[in-house]
Amino acid sequence: MLNAARGDYKYTAVELAALTHMANRYEVAKGEAMKLSSQMFIEKFQGAETLAQDLHTNLKTGIAGSGKDHAERIRVYGANAFPPPQLKSLWELVAENFEDTINQILCGAAVVSIVIGLIQHGFPEGLIEGTSILIALNIIIVVNSGNNWLSEKRLADLVKLSDRQEVAVFRGSEKAVTLDSEELVVGDLVLIEAGMKVPADMVLISG
Repeated sequence: MLNAARGDYKYTAVELAALTHMANRYEVAKGEAMKLSSQMFIEKFQGAETLAQDLHTNLKTGIAGSGKDHAERIRVYGANAFPPPQLKSLWELVAENFEDTINQILCGAAVVSIVIGLIQHGFPEGLIEGTSILIALNIIIVVNSGNNWLSEKRLADLVKLSDRQEVAVFRGSEKAVTLDSEELVVGDLVLIEAGMKVPADMVLISG
């Protein structure tokens, strides 16, 4: 019976992540010395050939690259992309305006003006001054909230654009094809050349 966390593959995402840990070390057992990931690569994963077999990939042609295979790898190991920045809702941006002391004072002044105006001049003349303040406050809130929302959206678009990177990948052939790095999956064989950013956690097969 297959383990849902690793599907038809031998290792889970957590087990593979230990191989490329940023500290490049892992603890064998409590109280024992730390070992380098390169030693772990040989001892636990039995080297590149065995790891490739366990991940159903080929060290010359990469993964098959079919739609079903690609989708299953994403299901088991996740996509090669960071979650997009969480944009604040319009209501959150509106609420932020009331954290400004000036806006709080204006809101209080409007309420006081309306109450005093109604007492002194009655309805509707007593509403004029307080309502004018409220209209001005609403304009300030609408303009500020709109500008902040547009700024957040532009920032999110810039972050997404900055993450884009084209890489050469072998998908069922010894001839590399160019893909966006977000389309990479576990098992992909990637061609890294001088000057490139490494688009994912990887194991060096040859170089």
